[in-house]
Parts: sequence; C-alpha cells; structure tokens
Amino acid sequence: MYSSVGKGIAIVPLLLLYSLFACQHVKANELKIIKAEVAFTALPEQCVTLRQGRDCFATVELAWQSPSKQSFCLYQEGKKQQLGCWQDNDNVQIKIEFESNKSIKYQLRAVSDNKIIAETQVEVSWQHKNTTRKRRWRLF
Repeated sequence: MYSSVGKGIAIVPLLLLYSLFACQHVKANELKIIKAEVAFTALPEQCVTLRQGRDCFATVELAWQSPSKQSFCLYQEGKKQQLGCWQDNDNVQIKIEFESNKSIKYQLRAVSDNKIIAETQVEVSWQHKNTTRKRRWRLF
C-alpha cells in the first residue's frame, strides 16, 4: 500500500535538518580555529609604579600574528573608539603610550562583524601600598 516515493519524501526533511545542524557546527569550529590561531601579545605585560594609585607610564608594544591575512581593529576594553585598523595583514607590531593606574585589556576585533578574536592585558602593579598615615618629623 505504501510506495517508495512516500518514504523518500519523509526522509528528505530529516536530511535537510541534519545538514543544517552540521553546517552550523562547522562554522562554529572554524571560528574557534581562527581565535586559536591568532597570537596577540603585549610587551611589557606589566607596568610597575612606586605607590598604589599612581599612574604608570610605559611604551607598550602590541603585536599579533595569524597564519593567513585577515582584517582586524584594535580596541581598548570599555572604549568604543578604535585605536587602529589593519586590512589583509598577518603580522603587525605597533607601539602605544600606556598611562593608567589600573590594568587595561586590549582586544582584536574582526572588521567584518566586530567580534572579539583575541585579547591581551597590561597589568599595573606597585612597589608600596598607599598608606593614609602621615609621617611627622620631630626634632625634640
């Protein structure tokens, strides 16, 4: 009573659904591979100031490498303004002037969709903790 055509029609939606999930899985894996392949570093990774709460000053070199030419923009976390963009590059090094009393994260974002591809951080540390106690010198 059932024909083989009817069975084929029932299988087609299942195959379409399966292929849709398989394609999404491949795209997610490709994105993970892109993130893993991009090496993003900041040198020095740490800026040291004398007292806690004071600004730390340094010239920081940000560098990234990828196995294929890609287009990225550099952002400082928490700020919407880009520090620069590079089209079709696989190896970039820039120097920036760092001035902060807090650690700052830098992000590489894809030009096409503004997704974060890689992050690096410059940490601020200090030699002495800031104390509120005043030192008074007395001669007698």
